[in-house]
Amino acid sequence: MSEIFAAVDALLAKARDGGDLPEPAERERLRKAAGLTQVEVAAALETRRETFAKWEAGAAQPRAPKRGAYAFLLAGLADIHGTRGSDGWLTLARRARPLDTDQPATEGE
Repeated sequence: MSEIFAAVDALLAKARDGGDLPEPAERERLRKAAGLTQVEVAAALETRRETFAKWEAGAAQPRAPKRGAYAFLLAGLADIHGTRGSDGWLTLARRARPLDTDQPATEGE
């Protein structure tokens, strides 16, 4: 039952905070702050640079599972370089990475 409430909480957070991606200008700022090119990020996300450029500009939206990977990357970059504007997206973005079932659990998990 708690999984149902967690799913509802995530939907409410998404509605309240604008989703798991920051505004387009913040997406670009974070990438550039890390010294990453659109080509590098597109390659890591297994998409074309042109497609990634549309995601970054907000002209198109990535779909799962690439959306989760992109959100997780942006959250990591925000942890390193800080974020500007609303940071409500960070909570959802940090949760975007699925648990690795092949990895052994570390102590304390």
